[in-house]
Amino acid sequence: MAADRFARDPLGRRLELWWRRQVVRALTGILWLQDRWADRRPRAAAAAPVTHRVLFLRPDRIGDMIVTTGVLRAIGSAPAVALDVLASPENAAVLAREPHVCTVHVLNRRRWRTVWPLIRTLRAERYDVVVDCMATAPSVTTLLLMLASGAVRRVGAGGRGLDAVLTPATPALPLESHIVDHLAQLVTPFRHDVVDPTPVLVLDGDELAEGERLWDRVHGRAEDVRLLVNISAGKPARRWPLASYACVIKAARDVDPYLRVAIMSAPHERPLGETLATMCGGNYVPTRTLREAFAFVAAADTLFTPDTSVAHAAAALGVPTVDLLLAGTASRWGLYRAPGINLESPDGALASLSALLAAEALVGLLKALRDGDALRDGDVYFTPSCLRRKATVRGQASLVAARFAASSDSSRLAARGSLCARRNPCTAPS
Repeated sequence: MAADRFARDPLGRRLELWWRRQVVRALTGILWLQDRWADRRPRAAAAAPVTHRVLFLRPDRIGDMIVTTGVLRAIGSAPAVALDVLASPENAAVLAREPHVCTVHVLNRRRWRTVWPLIRTLRAERYDVVVDCMATAPSVTTLLLMLASGAVRRVGAGGRGLDAVLTPATPALPLESHIVDHLAQLVTPFRHDVVDPTPVLVLDGDELAEGERLWDRVHGRAEDVRLLVNISAGKPARRWPLASYACVIKAARDVDPYLRVAIMSAPHERPLGETLATMCGGNYVPTRTLREAFAFVAAADTLFTPDTSVAHAAAALGVPTVDLLLAGTASRWGLYRAPGINLESPDGALASLSALLAAEALVGLLKALRDGDALRDGDVYFTPSCLRRKATVRGQASLVAARFAASSDSSRLAARGSLCARRNPCTAPS
């Protein structure tokens, strides 16, 4: 809604950006003065701490936390580091089973009465280091939190006008680099070995069992391939017509008539999900919590979704995915070292993305799963020649093939592919 308002009022957008720049400069100046004052005060000699207390700031969206999980693991597993995370009410549950995070603090900006007790808690923790999660642009919120934390050292990405108050400022990458690669630079002050920043979601046995129980509500045989379709997109520009989803599901069923199709959405979009289920003969399955949604995704064989936290969750869980993105966003926000396809729209609205092109991508993904094609470490997962050809045409949807990470998850992904081939032997040949 805010983006639409600013599109109608460019002057208001310019004023807001000007105001933010002034606040960022003021807060940066305060932090700089704080550092200079601390340098002048005499300090008693103290032994170096055995364990460094680190606070990572991530009080924003669910998808942002998911893409940061690999970086959190790398920092939290570094020698002599105890890692806490400051999260939002929306994304705190992402870390519920993460073993390398000690404590998750929650900042609820809608309830200001809880902010001051939280600040007192953070100050009492006496953190040695605070990490700014905003890798590509400065944030008023994280600057305020860095000031409030009282940490002696501040780690953040360089090149944003904050280098003078960061100790250290990590190297800046080109803006078009993937957001995970931007965030991975934040690991370097804590360890010098090479680590894999690929996002990972941890689910326990009970959650995985719950995911299987959710799939029991979907019509079909146990051995049939499971296709999960998510229709929730968050922002209006990322919404795709229900008729386009129905077209894609029909194309997938033409290839595999036994396909088990489940529809999921955010709770407030349940009527749309139920409508699509009626249109395509699938089953709408509601999920009560974020962790339950993760378990449902983990139990799927493949996912079709617009670019949301669900796509990031599927990538972190190793579920092959067709990810629908807005033009120019795949390089930064597409699938990261995960099986699947990033499809970009021709313009700034997902509605302009061809349903036929998306159907071709999903059908090819299902065939690759059935045949076990390209499920080897480091291979391009799926690059049909027709899509490569269209990607080179100006104004057409572009495709970016995601690559597997050479990690322990690769064997699980290969097993997933061979399992689908065994479970669905009746699929039409390619």
